[in-house]
Order: sequence, then structure tokens, then C-alpha cells
Amino acid sequence: MEELTGHLVMVHPNLKNDPVQRQGEIGIITSADLAKDEVYVGFGNNSLGLYSTDALLMLKHPSVIYGDILTHIKELDIPDFKMLMEITLLQEKNSVNYLRDAMELAATNEKTLAYSTVSMQEALGVVLDEAQSQSQKAYLSR
Repeated sequence: MEELTGHLVMVHPNLKNDPVQRQGEIGIITSADLAKDEVYVGFGNNSLGLYSTDALLMLKHPSVIYGDILTHIKELDIPDFKMLMEITLLQEKNSVNYLRDAMELAATNEKTLAYSTVSMQEALGVVLDEAQSQSQKAYLSR
């Protein structure tokens, strides 16, 4: 699994108990211990928060967002459609500044947030499931 340090995440805007009061804010993962479900997120100015993976949001891969846009195009109004397309375009530029801009756009409203983000827990679960599946295939092919 790829290293998480340095990845941008957003504290879930609806998080009820956040001791550092950073709901909806974007930060950078400074360290993570997934065995303990502990992720440290830095917010600048030496501010640091400790979160579980289900309290943090990550952007979906641009191809997933694009696929969701096409699948649910009739449910989207024009401004949300345009915003989701812009999020995918910003992500493809693959720069921290553009990724931050994409996350800020994602947080504009509930619909764009739902279509463009996924909980870190879910994102890591997919990665872990794929890794387990690959190792099982390798074991079975022996």
C-alpha cells in the first residue's frame, strides 16, 4: 500500500466530536498508524489533529467521479455538473495546490461532496481488498 504521509484529506464536515474543531477543513496527513486507526493531520501553524479513518474524506479518483457523473447525469443540475467536471480536471493536473482547490470545490455543497469524496476508511478498504485479492490469486496460481 502506498505511503499516506503527505496526502490531502478533509475532516468530515458533519463530524460531531472534533477536539480541534476542524470540521470541513483540509489538512495534510503527517503520520498514520492504520493498525490503531489513528491518522494525524496537520493544518498549518503547528496545529495537529488525531482522527480515525472514517472521520476523514479523500477525493475519489477522477475516473470514478467522471463515471458517476455519466451514470447520474439526470440527477445533477448544471452548476453541480460543471463543478464536478472542474474537480476532475484539477485533479488531473496532479499538483498539491490544484488538489487543494479540487477539495475546496468538493466541499461547496452536499451533492458535490457526496459525488467527489469517499471516506478514507472506505478508500483504504478498497486498496486493502485489492491487495488481499492479488495475494490470494498469487497463492492459488501456485
